[in-house]
Amino acid sequence: MPRISELARLPMIDANLGHWSAAEASTGTPILIDTNFGLPQVQALRTQYHTLSDLIQQLNDSELSTLRSERDGIWGTDSDDEQGVWSRLTQYKALVRARLGRKHPLSRTIPNIGRVVIERYLEILHAFSDHWTRVNGALSTPLTLGVFALADLQAAHAGIDAKQKAIKSTLEGLLPLKREEREQLFGDVKEDDREETSIVARLFLYQAVIRSRFPGAPIANSLPPIFEVGGSAPLPTFEFNWVVAPDGRVKTWFAAASLPAGAALLFLKEGNFAQTAPLPTNPPNGQHVLFFTGVTVVGELDEVEIRNGAGLTIARGTRLTALPEPPPV
Repeated sequence: MPRISELARLPMIDANLGHWSAAEASTGTPILIDTNFGLPQVQALRTQYHTLSDLIQQLNDSELSTLRSERDGIWGTDSDDEQGVWSRLTQYKALVRARLGRKHPLSRTIPNIGRVVIERYLEILHAFSDHWTRVNGALSTPLTLGVFALADLQAAHAGIDAKQKAIKSTLEGLLPLKREEREQLFGDVKEDDREETSIVARLFLYQAVIRSRFPGAPIANSLPPIFEVGGSAPLPTFEFNWVVAPDGRVKTWFAAASLPAGAALLFLKEGNFAQTAPLPTNPPNGQHVLFFTGVTVVGELDEVEIRNGAGLTIARGTRLTALPEPPPV
């Protein structure tokens, strides 16, 4: 049985709740599907589902975006960003050599900033913090980079570390948990796996009650479908491929032309790890290329999906191992 697309879920629920309300109006009595369980209780489940969906969207679009922005603000947008620690570190070598002399061992062992990627922020800051501590031990007065002192560097390390942990906790803990809670609440899985308290189970029970009480009557013949006859229309698919890059990140790519209207995010899941990334604008070579950090691929990726700006799935990926890796840009 195909699952109901996320875009079709609330309209399906509302159609059945609308029928339920009309049925009660026509009969003049509440229609219960269990003791003290009727339309208001299912409306409450609908509200709970909507609230979870809003929370998932907020986590994706607001909280994660804010955490990443705050983390990158501490580091700096580039080496010329005077508000970021990156810019401060570009001054470090010259000032150490000015204070200790170019031939001093500490002047010869100054860390290199090297390749700047998010995954190396803490490594870079730790190396400079360790070296700066040794420099201060060799000086009569501590080294400062203008008004920027070792304590400020250590505070930047702590700040970025806290943001990274919060991002990781949201991506690998809270966000997958809320998605699973929402899926269990909705219940569009085969009957043996469906919770009896799910929305779909409750709606099936409502329809069974209507058919048994009003066999052949218009009220029974007008029940809205839960799963479309023959199954819901399948979501479109797109072909993608992936490799583990030399730096350990999972590199994914797929053709820009394969995206449905409204495509905004790529969702990737491996085991308990789940992450979304915004789709690039005007990708070079006609292919979207995205890198994911923290993924440990065992065999195959579990899920790769395209989602719209609201975080709803609008296409599912199918791996094509023959899809060649695009050249670097």
